[in-house]
Amino acid sequence: MTGFHLVTDLDGTWLPAPGQAAHLRRLEAAVAAAPGAVLTFATGRTFASAQEAMDRWGLCPPHHLICDVGTGLFHRLPSGDWVEDVAWAGRVAGAWDAEAAGQVARGLPPGLEAQPGVRPLRRLALQVQAGCDLAEAEAALRDACRSHGLAADLLPSHGLYLDVLPPGVHKGSALAFLQASLGLPRPVVGCGDSANDLTLFEVSDHPVLMRDGLGDHEAPPWLLRRAHRTQVPGPGGIHRALIAFGLLEEDGHGH
Repeated sequence: MTGFHLVTDLDGTWLPAPGQAAHLRRLEAAVAAAPGAVLTFATGRTFASAQEAMDRWGLCPPHHLICDVGTGLFHRLPSGDWVEDVAWAGRVAGAWDAEAAGQVARGLPPGLEAQPGVRPLRRLALQVQAGCDLAEAEAALRDACRSHGLAADLLPSHGLYLDVLPPGVHKGSALAFLQASLGLPRPVVGCGDSANDLTLFEVSDHPVLMRDGLGDHEAPPWLLRRAHRTQVPGPGGIHRALIAFGLLEEDGHGH
């Protein structure tokens, strides 16, 4: 076996659905025992929300955490404490006009609202109100950003959410920076289920699309050609994918 870098979304991917907890524990143990394996969570959750999920599920903590759809990057110290990557934070902040973003947030187009309870880091986390069309809301939001002089990328996901991100900042660019700055091992296995994971898939050697994630009509052709689509949901599907790639051995529990 050889080292590898496993980068995985949380919701709909690493976090188990009911009845999948045993699969998660076997996967955690297998990755922890694999020589040279590095684990990174890449999530749309804020840092605080990711911490809450890790505590609630009792997850084995990753080595690195990409949060806020790539606008935040944190490293776990040997003490167990977390420290933000100063270089990445500076790069993201330099691409984000906080004043213009505040103007956009205070005058959102009809049909859009802030995601309740979310205090994002260097991005706007929005959602479409019930009965409103996502495509129309995205177009109106793009006009609003333009009128306020906010250079930003818009990222729709799950048919409900719209993230306003600094240009060129997303899960994929954060992963590429992490990989290059620390010289982390390859191959990179990127696991996810939604549109905000597309850039993660782009920079992964082995993209893993979850069974219950993007459908064939939603996923771009390049992803359908490259991705390993799991046959079972959640951690069990990730475990089988790692075995199929030759990165983990069979564990005797049906994987």
